Parts: sequence; structure tokens; C-alpha cells
Amino acid sequence: MSAQDRGGTSWWPSTDSSIEPSGVVVVTVNYNTKRLVSMLRWSLYRFLGSELRSVVVVDNGSSDGSTEILQACARTGLCELIPNGTNRYHGPGISQALSHCASRSTDAHGDRPWLWLLDSDCVVARPDAATAAISAARAAGAALLGEAAWNRWHEDVRLCGYSLLIDPDRAWQPAIGPFGEGGDPVGDFEQSCRRVQVPIATFPFTANGFIVPLGRGTLAGVYERREVSNVFFGWAKGRHEPHFQQVSEAQARYSALLEEFDEAVRDLGPEQLVSACRRK
Repeated sequence: MSAQDRGGTSWWPSTDSSIEPSGVVVVTVNYNTKRLVSMLRWSLYRFLGSELRSVVVVDNGSSDGSTEILQACARTGLCELIPNGTNRYHGPGISQALSHCASRSTDAHGDRPWLWLLDSDCVVARPDAATAAISAARAAGAALLGEAAWNRWHEDVRLCGYSLLIDPDRAWQPAIGPFGEGGDPVGDFEQSCRRVQVPIATFPFTANGFIVPLGRGTLAGVYERREVSNVFFGWAKGRHEPHFQQVSEAQARYSALLEEFDEAVRDLGPEQLVSACRRK
């Protein structure tokens, strides 16, 4: 079992370092992005094969029908749902999901999986997305793999927050700490990893079309609902337009996948999504 600190965070236990992680557990946090998180779920089962071991979703008190969709997926084994009664925000939600994974330590296959953090407004777009990322991480000896880009708010090159592959045995430890409550939890987590010299490598998740992130999907919803009580409403006012990471042809690829998703689920509902996810 994993060690647990006084705040309730479960950390990954020390394991045999000669045993490499295998397969991926996808982790995502949802807050009122019913359509987006459903499309992500569909894309995981549409493209990924045996590398996908499970999907862990933290729902931050959604009120848009997300909960009902995710509950149906959980009942049929398509995800593990961690429901929150209120919005705990993105960083603490990630920590909650990783603590859940740490409490199990190994998956149903008896392996230690990679943990793949994906924003709810991402879609997987290639069947080799997981295998290529895992191969790149192994080749580099990395415990943290992401796509690097210039971060104009920090005026530094940082890993993008929408997609991060983690070897939890080396990167989910008390010395690094949980994901914070601020507006850049992944960036802050990355800096903590660098301070303790966790090996980090880069991978072209979006540049090579392995995934397509819509960009700012949650912020767009916060802005559209005029959710002024949300601590990130001020941030959302100026940063709610989708950007697709400014990757050429990403918007066209997203549109094609959206059309396929709409055809697969028709009127989006719990049964329709479950059926679409089960369809190979």
C-alpha cells in the first residue's frame, strides 16, 4: 500500500526500480464539460488498444449532466469515477486522482502503469499515441514526459499542461508534493520535479498529431456561464477562446473527429456514450 501524509494524499510506494511501468491509466479532471469529457472518453476507446488499462475521472461537482454520463461509464467499467460535491479545482483534482491510483499501486494486470494526465478538452487522434509516448519516455529514461512550449506568463519554456505522462514511482512522491491550487498546477509540479532532479523529456503530443487539445475548454464554460464566483473567472475573461495549441491542421482534424463522435453517439446521453465506447 502507498504511504499517506496527514493531508490525506497517498504517495506511490517504493518499488523495484528494475521493473519498468507498463500500459497507461488515463487521468482527467472534469468540471461542467459534459460534451468534451465524453468525446475524450470516446477517443480513448476509439483509438487505444490494450495499452489503456483504465480511466480515472475526478468530477468537480458538475451540474451540466456530466455526472450522469460518467456514472453510466463507471457502472459499465469504462471509467473509475471520483465525484466531488463541490469544485475543488484542477490541481487538487489531479492530486485526488493520483492518490486514488497510488492507493492501488498496481493495476489489474499486476503491473505498475504509467499515468497519463489529459485535460478534459483533449481527444486522442492516433492509435499509437500511448505506445509512442511510452517508448519515448523509456528511451530517454524519463519519469515525466510532456510537450514543451514557451510560457509567456512565466517567460520560460515549460511542459504544456494538457498532456503529461508520469512514472508515478519516481514522480509522485512527498519530496515533490501535490499539484497546487493556482492557475498553473502542472507547471508548478514540473518545477518541483526539476528541483529534485526527476528526469524529464519532451514529446510532440500535438505537433505530430497524437492528440488534439481544443484549448481552454473549461475556461470557456466558466466564461459563458458568467461564473463570477469561480476563482478563475478573471483569468477566463481573457483566455477562453480555443487555440488548438496553434498547430497547423489541428482544427481540421478536431472537426473530423467531432463529426465521427456525433455520428457515433447521436443525441449525447449515458447509454449512447457507453455504446459508442464499446464499439471498436
